[in-house]
Amino acid sequence: MRKAFSHEFVVERAVGDAFPLFTPKGEEEWVPGWKPDYFAPDSGETRKDMLFATGKGDERTWWTCLEWEPESHHVRYFRLTPGNRAAFVEVRCRARGPGSTDVIVSYDMQALGPAGERYIDQMDDAAFAGMIGEWPDLIEKSDPATA
Repeated sequence: MRKAFSHEFVVERAVGDAFPLFTPKGEEEWVPGWKPDYFAPDSGETRKDMLFATGKGDERTWWTCLEWEPESHHVRYFRLTPGNRAAFVEVRCRARGPGSTDVIVSYDMQALGPAGERYIDQMDDAAFAGMIGEWPDLIEKSDPATA
């Protein structure tokens, strides 16, 4: 089973300040419990072919950056939760105004077993929008000086 989803929202920050929030290090500033294990580079610097992992147990997920285009505010990751699901994750940011940014987050998910089938079967456009739709509030609550 394979499904793709996309959701757009606005972040009240300039595009140059908003885009870094969607890197692994940037998400540490606003995603509760997000603390990746960085393998390459171990500094966690976002770059093409970086490798990091999140989660524990059955939800241990391995990530790599496939496309890193900071000059155009675009990044694309591949994530793999072994025996469960895989996904291509893409984030595109574009200036809406001097202090506002449009953000488009897309996931293309593929089930890799029964658990992944159940996960993806339960995901629909509304559930995806609800999950991603929390991000602007979480970002707003974060400290812009550290994000």
